[in-house]
Amino acid sequence: MSRNAKLVTGAIIGILLVAVVIFFATKNDDEAKKVETEEEVRSEQYSELVQQSCITCHATEDGKVQRISDIRKSPEGWEDTISRMQKLWGVDITPEQKADIVQELSEKNGLAPEETDKVMYWLTENGSTYESTDGDFEMLQNTCISCHAGGRPLAQYRTEDEWAKLKDFHIGMNPSTIYQMRTVKWEEESEEVLKRLASVQSFETEEWEEWKKEGKQHDVSGDWRVVGYQPGVGLYSGDATFEKKEDDQFVETKKLLLTNEEEKTYEGNVRLYTGYSLRSSLASGDDKLRGVFNVSKDGKTIDGRGTAVLDKGIYGDETYYRADEKGLLASWPQAVRANDEEVIRLVGSQLPDGLKAEDFETPDHFQVKEVVKQNGNDVWIKVFSEAKDYETVEIALKDAPERTVEIASYTKIDSVRVEPEKGVARMFYIDRRQSTQFEAIGVLAGKDGKIGTDDDIEIGPLPVTWSLSEYEDREGDDDIEFAGTIDEATGLFTPADGGLNEERPWSGNNAGNMNVHATYKDPVTGEEVVGDGVILVTVPDYMYIQ
Repeated sequence: MSRNAKLVTGAIIGILLVAVVIFFATKNDDEAKKVETEEEVRSEQYSELVQQSCITCHATEDGKVQRISDIRKSPEGWEDTISRMQKLWGVDITPEQKADIVQELSEKNGLAPEETDKVMYWLTENGSTYESTDGDFEMLQNTCISCHAGGRPLAQYRTEDEWAKLKDFHIGMNPSTIYQMRTVKWEEESEEVLKRLASVQSFETEEWEEWKKEGKQHDVSGDWRVVGYQPGVGLYSGDATFEKKEDDQFVETKKLLLTNEEEKTYEGNVRLYTGYSLRSSLASGDDKLRGVFNVSKDGKTIDGRGTAVLDKGIYGDETYYRADEKGLLASWPQAVRANDEEVIRLVGSQLPDGLKAEDFETPDHFQVKEVVKQNGNDVWIKVFSEAKDYETVEIALKDAPERTVEIASYTKIDSVRVEPEKGVARMFYIDRRQSTQFEAIGVLAGKDGKIGTDDDIEIGPLPVTWSLSEYEDREGDDDIEFAGTIDEATGLFTPADGGLNEERPWSGNNAGNMNVHATYKDPVTGEEVVGDGVILVTVPDYMYIQ
């Protein structure tokens, strides 16, 4: 080889070596930058607690944390996820740390207010809700609702890839799923359902984008007026104060004036999630309540439900109003019989002392006869309606006319509808049960004079007498002797204790079915109108058994 050829060859080799060095140097630099970028994702997007507890296992890639960044859930959904991490993978955190992680994940990957409203029945654990079989629920019927409520998947929003992973997740967590669901082609049907969910429950929604853009963080500190309703019992009122402990944590003191005018005070902790959604844990002695509430967009009201911890069949639906609002807020009952004097309770805010009949504004044919009594912001008035047929009127204070309550008048009850039509109660095990609260709704025939048509008119709950009868689905049925009892005045069905019962044939447990009857007796004519329902008494919710 000539000297020139050797020089050329050496030059080429040198250039190649330099190129290789530059390539690997650039690659290493890119890798270093990528690592640096992923570390920035960790430090900038998440707290040290989440980094140590979650991201040590969940890798970061392309600015996202795998299995976390592409999912949105309610606080309850994130809490379930973290509980699973603790049980299966030994995540070692304190209850306080767990609450902080739920707080952070709900803030970054939670639900918009409209999305939460859609599944409030599930979040508040209303055990006798029958989910529709239409629309999205129909697709969930065989694949999801056979095991858990349809509200569970509808309280989640995921990317298409994350929805697709749920099939294998279920098989991995519960290998017997395919055999348990052998009556349907679960593998094929679940894939179709997940495609549909990826469309209707996609990670990015207009509601979520709008809520993130607004960036609201409601501050509920201060004084509120509370109006509550316990089905089967009636209206109650109260005053609540939220005292801020930290940015998203409060202490609530709630003093209630119950339906029977007894006073009761609850105190406890409240946490604000995603800027608008509250979870409360309150107690009055041994009486403990779990609350799920949402702050309205304008921050002027809070709506939700407080449920007894040891019996989620006992609950109260409540609305909080800023205490500086003046006027009437609610009334009870919601309807009065025409041409008869009745006493109704009005709940208000900033009401003046010593109210008189002339302080109220009503139509001429609906008269406030007298103020029977007043207890601060609660006042009982005697009214008389001259209505000839069904009608509604508004009552207001003359010095606060913008706030009104609506009262209906009727002449005759045509039908009684029992709610829920089909109730579910769960027997007592360990330390809790699930009762079922029934309610009788008065129904008037509309202009067509027929019941069961579109122009029927509901006038609200009625005072009735409750009773049970055997639901005979087998010869010698004896469920009514063992399954539970109903309060004849309030309609609260209390299921019996769980476990084997030696007094039943074959020592069976106390499960069973019964008919529920609500009998309304017209106070003038004595005529009776009966509404019917059904109660199913079954085993406890698996989530109770820890």
